[in-house]
Amino acid sequence: MGDIWEGDRIPYKDQADKLFNLVAWQQKKTDKQQIIPFLGAGVSISAKPAPPKPAALAPPPDSALIDDFARALGLDESNAKLFIRMAAFIALCLNKAQKDSPDLSDDQLLYQLEQDPGPPSARQLTRLFCNLSTYSSLEQVVDNLRDFFPPGFISADKAEQVTTLKRLGRITRLADPPDQLTSITSYYENKVGRPSLWSNLSLVISGKNQPTRTHELIAAAAKRHFQQYSKPLQDYVILTTNYDCLMEDALDKAGADYVAITMRKSDQKVLVRFSDGIEDHENLSRENSEKYYPHGFFMEKTQNLVLVCKMHGCLNPRLKESDDGVIISDNDYVNYIEQMNSSEGAFPAYVRRIMQDKAFLFLGYSFADWNVRSVFQTIRKKRSENLQFRDFAVTSYLGEYEQQFFNTNNVGVLKTDLNTFTTGIISELKKRKENSPGLWGPIVDAILSTPSTTQSKEPVNANT
Repeated sequence: MGDIWEGDRIPYKDQADKLFNLVAWQQKKTDKQQIIPFLGAGVSISAKPAPPKPAALAPPPDSALIDDFARALGLDESNAKLFIRMAAFIALCLNKAQKDSPDLSDDQLLYQLEQDPGPPSARQLTRLFCNLSTYSSLEQVVDNLRDFFPPGFISADKAEQVTTLKRLGRITRLADPPDQLTSITSYYENKVGRPSLWSNLSLVISGKNQPTRTHELIAAAAKRHFQQYSKPLQDYVILTTNYDCLMEDALDKAGADYVAITMRKSDQKVLVRFSDGIEDHENLSRENSEKYYPHGFFMEKTQNLVLVCKMHGCLNPRLKESDDGVIISDNDYVNYIEQMNSSEGAFPAYVRRIMQDKAFLFLGYSFADWNVRSVFQTIRKKRSENLQFRDFAVTSYLGEYEQQFFNTNNVGVLKTDLNTFTTGIISELKKRKENSPGLWGPIVDAILSTPSTTQSKEPVNANT
């Protein structure tokens, strides 16, 4: 059974021990990484301002007026009268929204996402590709309603009806956007082609270079792994399904050498990119790229490094369209999971060997999504069946479905947002130094000397 901790019950001490290998380092027992950070999209957007709570766009209509209207229509059942009340208020909100907030054009939305300092959320990407596709599943809703309404009752054309339903979904947040990202990108790819999908994703993601506080915390943990021992026995592994390079940017900022690893879709060969701070990094990247398939992947290198395994592809500006390894559409996920379960695999053998005896710390994931759950189940099978450690997940939202999933898989849940989690870990480190400066002072000072963790800013949002 998975445990759930929140508020003051969150075991920050235990998580700091695992992340920075503190007790093991003090006792000189092991130089192995204790837990593998597994980064999802929520990490990259955790610096975005928190969305405002829904506020009334218009004053509520007069109750007596609605009651009179209901009686005039002959409505006497509670459901019908409640619906009229709700519909009247929503209509007022739609009226004000149409006046005050016109929809962005395709070019405006693309430009806005391109200029945003952080990568787009899944919702923003979905809205973008819905616009670019000129398609919405709401068209099917309109078609289904055509026979429901009496002939001539709705005079608006199909496009106007779809626009109205989109605004309705946005205002009420019941369906905003109405389509799933995986589905709409599949449609877009089939309609326009993969090159256009790659190009637009690159426009709004590849130029981002401002890592979040969570990226910086993980970079500090990775750097500490190499500070603890002059010659650690293993590389330090970070897994991520993010397309951006913010984790690499945080490692650059922390001064931790790394190699980014991804797989190319066209032939399933492994691509590697050594960080610029490594001597002869360009030659090393060339010599180790495009040589191996995942099941036989091995790297020739002269030092242990941080391995950033980018499971769903990478949109680094140096990569070409022919290097496309992005997993985003329904088709991509189906093929990826099939490849993961094949004898050749879709996970680099070199990385898989290192993670055999290590737990995962999931950061920035919503386990309500089928694709996330399927990847989780598949990747767990790549580890030893005799794993003695439990996995953990940091999430600010925990519905009944997710809770059941975590219980079934014995995942410990830290119910909080990423910024609060990061602040909690840093606070725990400082507390140790204050309580036992002689014992923990040098260790904590070394961790907090990493540029990324020097300042513990207040969280700016509460997103997972």
